[in-house]
Amino acid sequence: MARSRGVIVAVVIVATVLIGQMATSILNAVLADRALQAAAEDTYTYVGDLMSERVGDFAGAAQDVVAGTASELVRHGGSMDEDILVRALADRLSREPSVGTIFVADTDGHLLALAGTDTGYTRLDVAPTTTGGSTVLRTDYDGSLVETATETTTVAYTAASRPWYRDALAADGIVWTDPYISVRTGEIVVSPVTAVTVDGEVRAIVGADLDLDLLGELLEDIPIGADARAFILTGDGQVVAAPTARRDELQRLLDEQNGLPDAEDLGLPTVAPSALDDEGDAIRTRDDTVSLERTMDPDTGLDWVLHLDASTADLTPAVDDFKRASSWVTIISILMVLVAAVVALRLWRPIRTMRVRAATDALTGLANRYEYTRRLRAILRSAEHTEDTVLLIALDLDNFKQVNDEHGHDAGDVVLAAVGDTLLESVRVRDVAARVGGDEFVVVMRLGERGSPVELTRRLRDDVATAIHESFAGAAGVGATAGFATTADVGYDPRHLQTAADDALVAGKRVRKGRTYAYGHAAGSESAGDAVGDDATAGSEDPARQADSLPGN
Repeated sequence: MARSRGVIVAVVIVATVLIGQMATSILNAVLADRALQAAAEDTYTYVGDLMSERVGDFAGAAQDVVAGTASELVRHGGSMDEDILVRALADRLSREPSVGTIFVADTDGHLLALAGTDTGYTRLDVAPTTTGGSTVLRTDYDGSLVETATETTTVAYTAASRPWYRDALAADGIVWTDPYISVRTGEIVVSPVTAVTVDGEVRAIVGADLDLDLLGELLEDIPIGADARAFILTGDGQVVAAPTARRDELQRLLDEQNGLPDAEDLGLPTVAPSALDDEGDAIRTRDDTVSLERTMDPDTGLDWVLHLDASTADLTPAVDDFKRASSWVTIISILMVLVAAVVALRLWRPIRTMRVRAATDALTGLANRYEYTRRLRAILRSAEHTEDTVLLIALDLDNFKQVNDEHGHDAGDVVLAAVGDTLLESVRVRDVAARVGGDEFVVVMRLGERGSPVELTRRLRDDVATAIHESFAGAAGVGATAGFATTADVGYDPRHLQTAADDALVAGKRVRKGRTYAYGHAAGSESAGDAVGDDATAGSEDPARQADSLPGN
C-alpha cells in the first residue's frame, strides 16, 4: 500500500509539472511577439540539421576513399605496382562521385594522382628534380584506362612542400587540410589526408580532393525558398565551398586576390566563434535576412562552419500554422518525449545490443545468415524496382580444415577474421558481406558503374586469397574459390540467385580450386597468383565443362 501511494504521489507530481509546463508553453506561444523569429529558428534548426548531414555524408565518402586506399597500401607493405594502384584508384573514383582526385605520394616526394574527367581519367606522375622543382608526366585515359595522350611539363613545387603533405605527416590518422589552391586546376580544394605507416615507418601519404563542384550543387539545393543560399567556411572565415550560382564569383575573387577569399569578400555577415551557443549555432536577423551559422558535428572530423542565409518572407507562412497548432504540438511533443525517454532509457541499450548480436557474426564482424537473408531480399526488391543488376558471389575457402587440424582453431579464427576484414573493406554500405557457414562467405552488391561481374569477383577472390596468406604463415596451402551469378542471368528471386552462385562454386571446385567461376556462360577468369591455366565456368546445365579462356591479371 505504501509503495502504491508513493507511485500515486509521484504520478501526481509529474502530471502537475507537465501541466504547468504545457500551460506556460501555450501562454508564451500565444503572447510571444517574436513568433516570426521563433519560426525562423525552428525552420533553420531543421534545415541546418539537414544540410549538415548532407555535407557530412558527402565529405565522409571522401574519407572512406582515403581510408580504403591507405588500408590497401598497408596490406601491400606500403607500396603497390603502379598499374594495379591506378586501377584501384579508378575503381574508387567511379564508386564515389564526391571525390575529384585521389593521390598517393611516397617519402621521396614522388606523387601519383588520378582525377576523373568527362571522358575518362587523367593521371599525373610528379617526380622531384635536382634543381628543386618537379617533372610532371600527364597521361590521359579513356573510361577503360586505355592511354589516349601524354604530356610532360616542369613545375616549381615538390609534393613534399605542399600543405596536404605536411598536414598528413603531422597528424595521427585522417585529417582534413585547410583550403588551399590546387596547382593542377588553380581552384580551391580541401582534402582528407593520412600517412600510411608500416612497422612504425611512414611509407606513403594518401589523400583525396573533394569535388567542390558537386558540393556546390548540394549547397544550391536548400528547402527554404529560392533566395536561400549556403556556404561552407573554416572557423576563421575562409571560404571552403560556395553554391553553384556563386562559384564563378568565388573563382574571380581567387584570381584577383591571388589568395584564398573569405566570407567578407563574398559579403557574408558572419559572427566570431565565441558568439556561437553551446550547440555550436548562431541565428540572427539583419534587415530582411535571417542568418544561421552552425559548426559541423564533431563526429565528422570537419572543422567547418555551415552558413545559411534566407529571406524572412520565405519563413513567414509558417507563423500562422505555428500559432494555431502550438498548444497541441506542445502537449503532444512533451508527452511523446516523456514516453520516448522512458522507453528509450529502459530498452535502448538492451535492444541495440540484442540487434547487433542477432545480425552479426561474432568472429568476423560480417552479417550472419539471418541478416544476410533479410538484406538480400531488400537489395533485390530495390534493385528490381530500379532495374539495377545485382551480383551475388559465393566464396569458399580451400583446404581450410588443414589449418584447424595442424595449428588449432585459434589459427583458423585468425584466418577467418582476416577474410572478414577484407570483405568488409570491399563492400559499400548498401551492399552486404556475410559469413553463412564455417568457411563459407557470400557477398551481394549492386553493379552500377563499378565494372564487370567477372572483374569484381576476380578482384574480391584475389583480395581474400592475399589476406589468407598474409594473416597466418601456416595458411600457405589455403586458398579461395568463388562462384558468382547476376540477376541479369537468373532474375531477382533470392533463392534462384543464391542457388545459381552455389552451383557455379560447387561445380567449379570439382574442376579446379582457387579459381573464379561464373554461372551459365564462359565468364570464369584467371586471378593474380593462380597457377597458369584457364579458369572454368560452372552452370546449371553443364556445371563441369571448361570455359573459353579469358586473359589473366
